[in-house]
This record gives sequence, C-alpha cells and structure tokens, in this order.
Amino acid sequence: MMQSTLESTPATGVGSSFSDRVESPLITIAVPAYNRPFLLAEALASIAAQTVRVAFEVVVYDDLGFPETRDFVSKFPQGTFHYSKNPFPLGAVGNWNQCLRTSRGKWVMVLHEDDTLYPWYFESVLPHLHNDAVAVCMKTSRGRVVPKVRRPGLAPPVAVFKPQHFLKSSMTPFPGVLVRRDVALLLGGFDESWGPIADYEFWYRLGCTGRVDQVLAVGAFYRVAPGQWTERVWGRMLGLTHLLRLRMASEQFPQYPRAGRWLARFFTYRNALCYAARFKERPAVLRRSLGLGRMSFAWLPSGWVWQALKLASRLGRTSQGGASASRRSRGYGSGTAFSAPARVF
Repeated sequence: MMQSTLESTPATGVGSSFSDRVESPLITIAVPAYNRPFLLAEALASIAAQTVRVAFEVVVYDDLGFPETRDFVSKFPQGTFHYSKNPFPLGAVGNWNQCLRTSRGKWVMVLHEDDTLYPWYFESVLPHLHNDAVAVCMKTSRGRVVPKVRRPGLAPPVAVFKPQHFLKSSMTPFPGVLVRRDVALLLGGFDESWGPIADYEFWYRLGCTGRVDQVLAVGAFYRVAPGQWTERVWGRMLGLTHLLRLRMASEQFPQYPRAGRWLARFFTYRNALCYAARFKERPAVLRRSLGLGRMSFAWLPSGWVWQALKLASRLGRTSQGGASASRRSRGYGSGTAFSAPARVF
C-alpha cells in the first residue's frame, strides 16, 4: 500500500475559529507551513489579491509552530483564512496529504508557503473548473523573487497534458495546480515512498485517471532558493525520477518498449546535464545518468524529442481505459506496487 497519512491524522484546527468558515467553497488553497512565516505572509497576500470573487477558503497547516505563522494568518479575513496546527510533525509529504484530507473545496491547491499566485490566477482557471477535468493548472515563473510578467488576455489558450507527456516532466510545479479533491482522495493522495518527487508521481497518476488542462499562461510563482529540500536531495531525486520514467514508459508504450526506455533515458540524461552544471558534487547516480549520453541519438535537441513525444501521444494508445485503469484503481499506479528492473540505467 502507498504510504500516506490521508486516513491516519486527525484534523486539529487551532487559532481562528472554524465556525465562521465559507460555506461550500469551490476552491481550497491549502498551505503546508514549516519555518518561513515571512514568506508565508507574501503567499497569503497574493491569494487575497485575486481579481475575481469566488467561494474559496485558505487553510494554513502548520507543521512546526512558529508564533509568527499564526500571527500572519490572523491578519487576513478570518471567514476565509484559517490556521491549523498539526497535532504532531507530519513531514513534507505527510503535510501535503493533510492538506488534501481536511480541505473542503471541490478543487484543492497545495501552495507552498514560499510560493505565490499572480492576481489573475482564479480569473484564468475558473472557466475550466468542470467535471471533465481532474486537474487544471497554469504555467509558473521561477526565481528567488517574484518577477513581473505580462497579464494574459481574456481567454488564454488551453492544452491537454496527456499521460505520455509526463515522461519529459510534470505539467507545472506545485503552485500552478488545482486538483479535484474527490479524485485525489480516491487515488490515496501523495505516496510518501517517492519522497522528494512524490508530487511528480502523484500528478502522473492523476493524469492517468482523467484529463489535465493546462492554461498556457503564467499564473503562479515557484520560488527557487538556496537550502530547499529538493536542493539537498537532488541526487536521490535524479535516481527516483529515472525509476518513475521507466514505469511510465512501460505503461504508456507497452507495444514499443525500446522506444519508451529510450525516451526515459534521454530525458534523464538531460536532467543530469542540468544538475552537473548546477552542482559541484559528482555522486554515482549523476555519473551513471551522464553515461546515458553514450546511447544512440542522445545528441538530439530536447525540443525535437519533446515534439516527437507529443506526436506519439496523439497517435498512440492512452492509459485511461480497460484493464490498465482497473489495475491503477487497485493501487497498480502506486510507487510500492512498481517493481523496478534490476538494470535501471
């Protein structure tokens, strides 16, 4: 079974009263907080600055307990913004699941305390929040500080992010994604065994369940700063990502296993080049990943391969029907149910 806290952690609301909460919110912005209360204030302000009125709630799930965290939440309208102290530390992925389990909105976003939304986020995604989709997302900007970006037009284009596309990467980082809460709970939430890429693995399972709509405009900001969890464990992330890609290849291209494995290795090789340029360390997983550059056609531009993958996803099979979907509903798509091949690279 997947390691999650969806049915094991009680909801413990502290701070502002939950009796005056918005009735039947369409959207819950759930913020897993830890130790960055001043950045949390920036995140909350970005939510309060949304340009359209919609029934939404914001709940901050505090996994550490800095007094400033609760104080900053109290500065925002108490009928909409709420504070909840976890009864005991859940860890990063456990807190993400706490966000899913105790939220009330039909649609839920897990917004990290150091990330923000642009004022037009709700305005841009609202027309697409319907039952035909299991997730709706926007593109994100990245950096240490929020950059200025151009406001999108009234109706920015939308594309479907298909299960095969995840071989390259997820559709967008955390702050850009709204998920259907009922589907997320049915899937069991984030699988803690995937550690720092539990979000990537979850988005993939979600994409195999239904349609993921991507609004092709920037609507959220993903902060990249020194000392982040993902920066400290990038070597483990690289290895886990390759395992996940091999699983995707086997599920999405069963009739063309060699092509699927080539795609998995190609995109892992490209990740390795980025890590090698960013970090001085050369762990074994990075050396093995860089060694994938010796395979045939590894020199191809990644943009060409990405276009080829999108073409293959239009021409090939989908993973949303028949026996494949049935296996996933029984946990086939979870990290612990997948047996990685002995030869990973």
